Amino acid sequence: MAVETHILRGNGRVPNSRLPLLIYRGVVTGGPAAMEDELRRNAWPPDWHSGFGMYPRHHFHSDTHELIAVTRGTLTGRFGGHDGISAMLSAGDVVVIPAGVGHFGESITDDLRLTGAFPVGFGVHDFRLGYPDEYPRMAERARKVPIPATDPLFGPGGPLPEIWARADKGNH
Repeated sequence: MAVETHILRGNGRVPNSRLPLLIYRGVVTGGPAAMEDELRRNAWPPDWHSGFGMYPRHHFHSDTHELIAVTRGTLTGRFGGHDGISAMLSAGDVVVIPAGVGHFGESITDDLRLTGAFPVGFGVHDFRLGYPDEYPRMAERARKVPIPATDPLFGPGGPLPEIWARADKGNH
């Protein structure tokens, strides 16, 4: 399986991460309920659902990684802050956002439906808008969030743990 990887470097407002943003294309094939069962089995339980898209302002979470699955419609998101990348995600696509990586919704279709998840034991307690005075502290905090042992969709043998461990090792 090919997973798109995008390394997004800090910019003085958004820490981003040494771990790449991961985009899985067309992986939600059995419907939302089957995907949610798979997320639960792989220790990434579903936490939220939305038809409104991602928060419409650049933000990041310094205390957790986040998964966003598009189960219906299309979302265009910007990742990494104002100088980051834009990615269009369609029904069946999943993005896994490392702690510290900025994200916001640029546009959505009227039929959009998203499911969000976090690794077991983690969730958003820290919603940051990227103020320069907190940058060093938030970058350090995000760096300390552990790499999950399981890929949210494909379990322990899936691509996420290997891709992120390789990126982590290359940045020490």
